[in-house]
Order: sequence, then structure tokens, then C-alpha cells
Amino acid sequence: MPDATTSSTAPLQAPPPPPPLDELSTQYVTLAFGLAAHIDGAIDGYYGPESLRPAPDALKPAPEDLVRQTNDLLAAIERADITPNRLDYLTAQARGMATMAAKLAGEPIAYEDEVRQYFDIEPVRTPDAVYDEALAALDDALPGKGSGSLAERTIAYRKQFEVPVEAARQIVPAIVAEVRRRTAAFVALPEEESVELSFVSDKPWSGYNWYLGGNRSLIEINTDLPVKANALLDLMAHEGYPGHHTEHALKEQRLYRERGFGEHSILLINTPECVISEGIATLAASIVFAPGEAEAWQAEHVFAPLGIASDPERDRQVAAAQRVFRSVSGNAGLMLHQDGADPEDVIAYLQTYTLASETEARHRFRFVSDPLWGPYVFTYHVGRDLLDAWLDRPVDEEPVGPDIDAFARRQQRFVQLLEGQVTPSMLRADLLP
Repeated sequence: MPDATTSSTAPLQAPPPPPPLDELSTQYVTLAFGLAAHIDGAIDGYYGPESLRPAPDALKPAPEDLVRQTNDLLAAIERADITPNRLDYLTAQARGMATMAAKLAGEPIAYEDEVRQYFDIEPVRTPDAVYDEALAALDDALPGKGSGSLAERTIAYRKQFEVPVEAARQIVPAIVAEVRRRTAAFVALPEEESVELSFVSDKPWSGYNWYLGGNRSLIEINTDLPVKANALLDLMAHEGYPGHHTEHALKEQRLYRERGFGEHSILLINTPECVISEGIATLAASIVFAPGEAEAWQAEHVFAPLGIASDPERDRQVAAAQRVFRSVSGNAGLMLHQDGADPEDVIAYLQTYTLASETEARHRFRFVSDPLWGPYVFTYHVGRDLLDAWLDRPVDEEPVGPDIDAFARRQQRFVQLLEGQVTPSMLRADLLP
């Protein structure tokens, strides 16, 4: 890894041997490796039997053969005697894989259709008026109103939280320990789970969880842009507890190792599982911190040790206004890939509606324009909004009253997302009146 320095929160233990895969999941994993032979980065992690991993010098399957294999997989799923949830989950995943195969075979697929077919969601464009309202709210929340442009004041506000990499390296383990402690209070974590932390550069993302299998993760933090202390708590919850690391470890344990669902021995980019995973991760901090708690905790345990003065209530208001801008990258993706907008116009749009510096906007554009990640930008805000609504849905048969408050109910429901086979369509069906 380029320019990487590493610190560990726990030693990474050798994983237990992987269980064998049934015929259906063997077919699934074999197809995934065939697609990944053509699509760099399509597999985000694999911890199943090594016998299914292709040799480095193996010939790439022809795209036409991959199309046939996806059709065969869909037919096999339909014939299989499996639980309804597993049927729905595998069908949704296989449809995303079929879209990858069709593209490789030369089928023209519009960007909107690509997002729809990969992720089981609708790529809806957010009206600019929504962002304009958020900008007005941010203008009211930021200090110094009337003393400079909103962009200048936003950049100045963010700059106060910039810290040296070495300072971040010292404070991050304490953040990880806190979010892990809070996660373990409402979900039984697998034994001997652990994460390792690494600071890297030259990446299109701000942070990344590489799930290694055996309840272990490597979390990388990108230092291409200044490290911001007020982003570290959310980042560690997102990538670690109760976000990506927690979800992957629980699904490996509960679904693959205990129930034999071998499709959970592999992580695939650009499939519906990513919407659920990113929804879990973007909500993660709000699941372990009740409203208002996160700002107070990081003021005491992150900002104070780093010598940063903060106003927790103001920080909460600023964060609430900025949360709306999560969907800006989706609009930028539609501009670039669907409308054919000039890249410089897309970068300017990102600057306008994220109030980022030009350097930051160009860095974000790298993600939006990337062949693999371009469609993926929708998973974050669509996943968050869908899962947030599902967590708050009224359900008559669930306990209510003094025995369980709304925050605890959200945590209980969140565990179902962490451990279960879920698709966006399943959650939307639950939200129907």
C-alpha cells in the first residue's frame, strides 16, 4: 500500500478454516470471480474456500459465457428449495451480476438503468431547491454571518478541525474503543473480532474497510486531504462499529458459518447488498449515540485532547444542515454520465453544493467519474434514507411504552439489518401502508 503507516487496535488472529459451499453458492461465487476477471475491484472481499479462487494465470471467461452463467444462476435460484428471504436476496444479487455481464458483452445500458439494475433502487435526482434550503440553514448555523461568503465561512469552520496525521493516529484508537463498547451493549459481537488501522494516500475515498474474513478488518484512512477531527467519529463508526466491520463479521458468522449461506463468503461491489451495507454504515454513529450525545462526547474526548475549541450545539446544527448534501454526488453522477455534462461543470456543481474547496471537489469528482464507483455514489444517501425510514416504521406487534424507547427500538431493528439477508425491495415492501 502506498505511503501507509499502521497501528493496530488488536492483533489480527488467523481465521478458522472456511466451511464448504453448497451447490448454489458455489455457482454464485464462481460467477463472481468470472466477472471480477474483467472488472477490477468488483470483489471487495473473499473468505470462502480457496479452491474456488481462480489461479492468477487463469484465462478470463468470455463475456458471452458470463451472460449464460448469470441466466443459469437465476434459473437455479428459482428452482432451489430455500427460504423466501434467501430466494429474494440471491435473486436481487444475481440481477446485479447479470447487469455486469450484459455490459461486458457490449449491451448499451444507460447510467440510470445501470444504477437501477445494480442496486434495486431508483436513481432519483434531488432538486437543487433542497440544497438551497440547506445552504440557508447552514448560513444561520455557522459563526460570522454577514462577515464573508458562505463558502469562505464553511471552509474556515472546517479548517479549525484539521489535525496532523500523527495526532489523528493517536486519537483514533480511543474512538474505535468507544464505538465498539457502545455496539457491544446491544449486539453480541463474534468472538475474537478485531480491526487494524492504517493511514494511506492516493485513494478516491476518505476511508475504507477491507474485510479480511474470520471477523477481522483492515480500516484505511486516506490522508490525501487534511484529516478532520470532526469526521473521525463518524468515520470509525461507519467503517468499524456498528458499520461495515460489524455487519460483515456478523453476516459471516450468522449466515455463512452457522447457516451455510455461502453467498456471504464474498463481498460484491455494485449489487443490492451495497445499498444495505452503506445504509448501515452511514447511520452507524446515530445508532450508538442518542441525539446530541455524539457532539458532546467528541467535544470532550476528541476535540479537547487535540486542543480544539468547539460548541456542541452549533456542531449539531452544522452537521444537520450538511447532511442534506449527501445526495449531491448522485446528482453529479447523473450530470456526468446521463446528461453528458462537461467535467468542469460537474466539479463546479460539487463545489457549489458541498461548499468544498476546489481541491476537495476535484477529489470527490474522482469517485463520481470512476468506472467502478460512478454508479455506487447513490448507495450512500439512498441507503441511509431507506434504512432510516425502515428503522422508524410503525409496527403494531412490537413492544411499545416505557419498556422500550424509540432509540432502543431502533437499535433492536438495526441488529436485524446487521445479521439478516435484506434487499432494498424487502425494506420498501415493509414501508407500504
